[in-house]
Amino acid sequence: MYFFKVGDFVSRKSYGEDVYFTIEKIDLVRRLPPIYTLRGVTHRLLADATADDLVPVNHEKVNERVSRIAAGTDRRHVQARFTQIFPSLLKIRARPGSILHFDGDKDFLKRCEAFYGKSNLKYYGYAAEESKQPELVERLLKKHKPDILVVTGHDAMKKKTSSEDSVDNYRNSRYFIESVKIARNYEPDFDKLCIFAGACQSYYEGIMAAGANFASSPGRILINALDPAIVSEKVALTDSRKFVTPEQVGQITESGSKGVSGINTRGRLTWG
Repeated sequence: MYFFKVGDFVSRKSYGEDVYFTIEKIDLVRRLPPIYTLRGVTHRLLADATADDLVPVNHEKVNERVSRIAAGTDRRHVQARFTQIFPSLLKIRARPGSILHFDGDKDFLKRCEAFYGKSNLKYYGYAAEESKQPELVERLLKKHKPDILVVTGHDAMKKKTSSEDSVDNYRNSRYFIESVKIARNYEPDFDKLCIFAGACQSYYEGIMAAGANFASSPGRILINALDPAIVSEKVALTDSRKFVTPEQVGQITESGSKGVSGINTRGRLTWG
């Protein structure tokens, strides 16, 4: 019998071992059998499981999957990263949009920061639990004055949910919605502050109604760890005379149009 502990890598038998997780917490006191809280390794998903549904996964398999997904993302976005090719020219002539990124997962934040770095984008990254993000948004918007705000982490629809239209049926969507409302009250102009919010299976309609430009997940599907960064990069590197469309975002994100969508949004690359 395998004894699982916090920090172990696992997958779930009931879902065909399709997603890798780390064990974030074990509820041994109130639940029998114990309930394991799982955090996605490559997707922004939270889940619960019992030990009989868990399969241990070794580090090599996890690292291999993370590297494969990262390599695929790099191949798809190499053309957009023209700041790598012409850095001296752009320092003189152009200013890509700056990004303020809140993430409930410090490891995912590091991956997103590395992604931004490959495009030479100016960014400010903060790891903060989803429930704490609304407390930080306004103060750090005032401090950094970014062009783009990302509010993300992990999320999921709760088990045995009968309705997709109630924020109570999502683990962390209420915090994303609250953060968006605070940010949009700070800057009402959608062209001056682009907001991306959400994670796996998040309450898309509620987040968009709060004032986001882009959000997850219209199809209530899983989104990749880098999807928020991919959208932000696209907006940051798009000429301010042009718009980033939901169709474009659906084409470049790992999860596609069912994972991320939104409204036509003006790019934040300025010249002069």
